[in-house]
Amino acid sequence: MSNNPLIHWPDLPSGAPPLDAVKPAHFLPSIQHAISKAEREIKAIRDNPSAATFENTVEALEFARARVQRVSAVFTNIVAVKNSDELMKIGGDINAELARFNNALMTDTALFARIKAVHAAPDTKDAEQAMLLKRTWNSFVRSGALLDEDAKAALGTLDEQLATLTTTFQNNVVKATGDYKRVIDAEEDLAGVPERVKNIYKQAAEEEGLQGKWLVRLLPPPSDLMAHADNRVLRREIFEAMNGIADGGAHDNRQIIIDIARLRHDRAQLLGYDSHAAYVLDDRMAKDVATVTDFLDKGEKAYRPAAEKQLREIEALALKTDGLADFSAWDFAYYNRRLQEETFSLNVEQLRPYFELENVLKGLREHVGKLFDITVAEAKAGKYPAYDPDVRTWEITDNKSGALLGVMYTDYYARPGEKNSGAWMDVFRDHGVVDGKEMPAIIINCCNFDKPTAEQPCLLSLDDVRTVFHEFGHGLHALLAKGKYPSQNGINTKWDFIELPSQLQENWVLQKEVLTTFAQHWKTGETLPDDLMQKAIKLESFNAGYNGMRMTFLSRLDMAWHSADPSSIKSVESFEDNIRKSSWIFPADGSVKSTSFDHIFAGGANYSAGYYSYKWAEVLDADIFDSFRDKGLYDASTAQKLRNTIYTKGATVEPDELFKEMKGRAPDSEALFRREGLLPAKKPHEGPIPSRPKPPQP
Repeated sequence: MSNNPLIHWPDLPSGAPPLDAVKPAHFLPSIQHAISKAEREIKAIRDNPSAATFENTVEALEFARARVQRVSAVFTNIVAVKNSDELMKIGGDINAELARFNNALMTDTALFARIKAVHAAPDTKDAEQAMLLKRTWNSFVRSGALLDEDAKAALGTLDEQLATLTTTFQNNVVKATGDYKRVIDAEEDLAGVPERVKNIYKQAAEEEGLQGKWLVRLLPPPSDLMAHADNRVLRREIFEAMNGIADGGAHDNRQIIIDIARLRHDRAQLLGYDSHAAYVLDDRMAKDVATVTDFLDKGEKAYRPAAEKQLREIEALALKTDGLADFSAWDFAYYNRRLQEETFSLNVEQLRPYFELENVLKGLREHVGKLFDITVAEAKAGKYPAYDPDVRTWEITDNKSGALLGVMYTDYYARPGEKNSGAWMDVFRDHGVVDGKEMPAIIINCCNFDKPTAEQPCLLSLDDVRTVFHEFGHGLHALLAKGKYPSQNGINTKWDFIELPSQLQENWVLQKEVLTTFAQHWKTGETLPDDLMQKAIKLESFNAGYNGMRMTFLSRLDMAWHSADPSSIKSVESFEDNIRKSSWIFPADGSVKSTSFDHIFAGGANYSAGYYSYKWAEVLDADIFDSFRDKGLYDASTAQKLRNTIYTKGATVEPDELFKEMKGRAPDSEALFRREGLLPAKKPHEGPIPSRPKPPQP
């Protein structure tokens, strides 16, 4: 206890976490200690002899819970980036401990009685306080505060079981992904694969002591191999590995996700909802299953014709050039890349040398500086302790006031077997009042790019560039927050609004004014030539139908797991096959997404019954970006309005009201389809109109 840095928090700049000193053994005692302190404060709130008021009950509870949040945030983030067998062993216990604390809090009859009294006769002084009262009331009701004692006990048991199972699910995904190793003995088996990629595989093999060989892992996803390898047998093997993670073997998630779905359904019914989806959507912009279903139906109506047309063209190319009559899913990326090259006279590998990570980050910093009048500067080495040598830290300041808006950690390189796949942003501390003092946000941005090799730096694809902008967009949502209460700032908003601030930033990537700030050849310094730039812009709408159908399929798969009684599900494979038959463009091929679909089955699983949120938010961001195309990419008044609404206010205002404040009206439901080229443009715009990339691979 005396040597635990999460109990005796060292005095670091901005109250930063002691990430260099934390060991797995510190987490459980520190969380138990934080819970114990929080419980004493909560007891004082509950037993206060004075009449319940907003300040002595609702606000006091907000600050009391922050103690547990501070420690659990360190645990959550470290598990995501630096997992280990030791952390995996204690992870279930920690999450169960947190679930017990939360359940006991949310089902405390005496505490809820005080909240109920404030709710019945609110004494809030401003809109921010009124929103905190509303959200506190809703969180208690949705967590079972109105249930009888037996039902509360049953709910607590369900929550603890879910905490354990979702942790096990994530651990299995990390281990199964890390365990896969495909050794290539002969270079001819990698025919067609770019030298850049082969160099990465060769270095990976050398690090494993495999001289003269090449090693393919599943993290980062071997998408370049799938798009370029002439070896069809190898493509099939890698495809099946990528699409069968934790589907059987030593880290089998099949029964686990069936159990998670059943427990979620039981929990929702206990709370009075027909399904987990009904429970989740009751607190989302979409509101109900019918609205989401209608939204996905409209999307499929727009995307399916374009996706099927693209697939027919790819199949025809495969037959014409290689006599391939049995076209399969593992052939798609390879022939789609060739069709793109034929259509646009562009090899996408020509773009990579212009997207060196350091240059992209420089361009990103310049972009956000111009848009929001802020500065992103790298902190002095060692000022903010980190958990890995590859992690860098940044300070974000407001240029007008000089105030520190927050601290950001960046962790861009893959670490198979210990780091989650994909890309994400998370929070160590939200902006707000902590121990009576207003404190800036502390956040993290993570990706899984290939590390630089002796031959070359980290070179990004166009999708990777968008990912960097995307995740920093999430970061801006937290960094620009101004609310008093941490639980209402940044990404603590409704989940089908949460992707708007991140996806919106991607719109600037393919604007010439922005591209020229970072698209310089890593060897020559030459700016991306205009002809390549124009081809890249035209290429953007090429995959709109396929990517839209893919997202629709994944969203329907999510809703299928969560919008009906799952008790009849006996086989994950057959369950997915049924969804695939009606919602995808390829027939069943043995692929299984669910066993590694960590967006909906891991940890808090905020995307469960909410994966549609990516497309939902795309409609919003397409509509908002129209304002910048009309008035200028960095129009000061539009940018200030954007900062003051979408980015600053977090959850202090309902998201539909924020959108109306920004645009002056409700969203235009067809804005996205126009941007993707699936509907005619409403009016001509100056400059390119980029479409959306696919979101992080589930």
